[in-house]
Amino acid sequence: MPLLLSIASEADMDELTKTQFAAFYPHEVFHDILWPGPPTSENLAKSKNRQLAWMAADGHSTYLKVTDTGTGEIVAGAKWCVYDKDPNRSAVLTVDWYGDEGSEDRAYAQYLIDEFNGRRTERMKGSYCLLDICFCNPTHHRRGAGAQLVKWGCDRADEMGVQAFVEATLTGRRLYEKHGFVVTEAVDLKAERWPDRPLIQYLFMHRPARGKGNGKVTEDDTNGVNDLKSVERVNEANGVADVDVLVNGNGTNGVYDADGHA
Repeated sequence: MPLLLSIASEADMDELTKTQFAAFYPHEVFHDILWPGPPTSENLAKSKNRQLAWMAADGHSTYLKVTDTGTGEIVAGAKWCVYDKDPNRSAVLTVDWYGDEGSEDRAYAQYLIDEFNGRRTERMKGSYCLLDICFCNPTHHRRGAGAQLVKWGCDRADEMGVQAFVEATLTGRRLYEKHGFVVTEAVDLKAERWPDRPLIQYLFMHRPARGKGNGKVTEDDTNGVNDLKSVERVNEANGVADVDVLVNGNGTNGVYDADGHA
């Protein structure tokens, strides 16, 4: 049956959270830091409540859902952040949901969050749109749900004439490239303090401003471009027949986007 894209509400958060965990758990390391599993009733409730709190506090975010019109099931979701002016990213997100206070688990989680958000603060300037999270239930891959979710935010960016950003997996790269995103850095997160923790990799992707603007690349449009050598490494990697083996051996890496939903 056809898929319907629409704005999600607070009433959708229970089902959206379940869909999110279906997309990411247990293979996405970074997701498990942000939204600890397994998807028990208790953990789902905690994740849902944090999402609701963030939704209420952030007037720049729009939560989307894709519904199978035949069954009524929410099969995919996303969160787009739309900024018509430079947001204040000086505040530090303190991890209080992972591990015990003072534990190595919590310190490691804080390191990842600081690294992740530090890149956002450094590169996302001025007005822009950010695809903060995008996911699809694996049983509904290849139906076009992801493309609908990505296009929604790209259309907003074009209407505003601003740039857009997303952090992607290697296997999710193709979907975003189809919508005009380009890789600007291949990020490896591995700290000497935690040698036994898994390597987390993702692609920082940027979509230059177009549409309402004059179409010219400005200084703001290049804020996301960084570490071209790492981009070359990714481009070379994509020449391998099976790129899945390049990301933790199975095509997953612990970052937000869900693969195979184009």
